[in-house]
Amino acid sequence: MARRKLPVRYNDQVIRILLCVIAGLLVAMYGTGARFLDSLSQNSFFIKLLAAFLICCLFIEFIHWVTVRLDQRYDWQERPLVRLTLQFTLGILLPGVIDFLFLTVYQWYFGLAHIGSSSINSTIPPMLMPIFLINIYYLFYYHILRNRESPIHNKPEMEILLVQQGSKTIPLQLQEIRFIYHKDRMNYLVTETQSTYFLNETLDELEHRLPSRDFFRISRKMIIHYRACQDYRSNGHGKLLLHLSPAFPEEVTVSQNRGGKFKEWIKR
Repeated sequence: MARRKLPVRYNDQVIRILLCVIAGLLVAMYGTGARFLDSLSQNSFFIKLLAAFLICCLFIEFIHWVTVRLDQRYDWQERPLVRLTLQFTLGILLPGVIDFLFLTVYQWYFGLAHIGSSSINSTIPPMLMPIFLINIYYLFYYHILRNRESPIHNKPEMEILLVQQGSKTIPLQLQEIRFIYHKDRMNYLVTETQSTYFLNETLDELEHRLPSRDFFRISRKMIIHYRACQDYRSNGHGKLLLHLSPAFPEEVTVSQNRGGKFKEWIKR
């Protein structure tokens, strides 16, 4: 049975802001026939720029939101035809229709549309192009992120981990592991029966070797199996407080930076 992939994470907040600024500027300048420096001397230009910027932000954030939600349910690699249909409908067609309505109001309000002219019709293609290009941007970004993951997803399935107990080396089934932690320069492994073993590998090595579907590195000093997490809650400082089984003698937290990935991972 094929394992469901975790959604990709688009860390592109800065890029989205820059796209909003550039798109807003192009919309504000389009159809005016004036030079940029000349436009800066007009107070009405800044009102148009602000309105255009807010409209562009609305569309870019909407397309981002649609893309992330579709990644969670209809991955491009798992259900390409369904994803293509939904991406076109929700990411291009729907924003395009709404964009046309906004554009009509925008041009009417700022006196850019004249009766008997083809101003709106001639402006539609340039205004719809950013919507199309943003969808293409996310499609390429998706494949770039998936290609970065491919060495991990394509690695041979690991079933046994060798652990140390005294002078003995014991082959341990991965299903028996509950968590692995680092303390006092040693690495320990705890099983579902609360047995503790020593490990020679570092947590960095184990993070890359263990199946990412079943194991998650919640901090620099701990990797857990999904069955070890009994529940979790926010501790009020942007971190997640975990309750593990078997119980761990110290407080176990997931940092704010890892919290989002952890919540996606634990859904499996």
